[in-house]
Amino acid sequence: MAQRRDTYAENMGRNSTEAQRLDEQFELITENIGYLLHPSVRSKLPPNARVADVGTGTAAFLRSLSHYHPNATMHGYDISTSLFPPFSTLPPNVTLYLLDARQPVQSTLWAKYDLVHVRLISAGLKPSEWPSIIRNLTRMLKPGGAMQWEECDFTAVRHLACSPTATTDTASYMGRHFLAGMMHHFQNGWNRLTTEMRAAGLKEVHTEVVAADRVYATRPRLTANGMVAIFAWARLASARGDEGSLTMQQLEQLERKAYADIQSGCYVTFDIHVAWGFCAS
Repeated sequence: MAQRRDTYAENMGRNSTEAQRLDEQFELITENIGYLLHPSVRSKLPPNARVADVGTGTAAFLRSLSHYHPNATMHGYDISTSLFPPFSTLPPNVTLYLLDARQPVQSTLWAKYDLVHVRLISAGLKPSEWPSIIRNLTRMLKPGGAMQWEECDFTAVRHLACSPTATTDTASYMGRHFLAGMMHHFQNGWNRLTTEMRAAGLKEVHTEVVAADRVYATRPRLTANGMVAIFAWARLASARGDEGSLTMQQLEQLERKAYADIQSGCYVTFDIHVAWGFCAS
């Protein structure tokens, strides 16, 4: 069988720098959301729960959740092992596997998990793939099991000034450049989660939205973290010679100016969408 296309790797790369960025992003997004699991999901999770994290990347979610649920069995799934941490560093109840969730999930994984969790996979999906991937992952839930999914509305990213002396021009320009190249991916997902969850048969489906800059202290790090992602994408696009891409020399100059903006007090804001629902008992 032909190897499936790794859209995330094409757009963002899979390397140690990206792994570090993703770990930091996970921490900052979680702090702004205010919880790892929504209280209505957490309250129904049994102590010996079986948990699946799909698009697990560095397994940051499972590594965090294992502190609170040491008796749970936790499985992380991803289309690539490139971002997996060394297995020796994982908690004893966490195991990582290969899985392309865009394909029908094998029957051995049906009705297996009390919780299926997903966070920020829009960069790796086409708009047409959202209904099928949510249906695929719903099949993994036990009766009464929960799905929680977080996606960000990057189409509404804004770089703002926290004071009259802050500058934002270059950071804003690079944000718009990134969005223009990734709009095909970012305009979907966050706005379809609840609809597709209900269509897949989940009950008690809810959503809430929080601002990515809700916690003031996270603003500088989250803004710099996002800029790392933007320039990583821009360099990949430049190396491929994509239409409208910037030269490496241009990117070096813009990168210095963008980080000067952040140093001056420029910060990023966008909406984080959290959706959850339950499989019928």
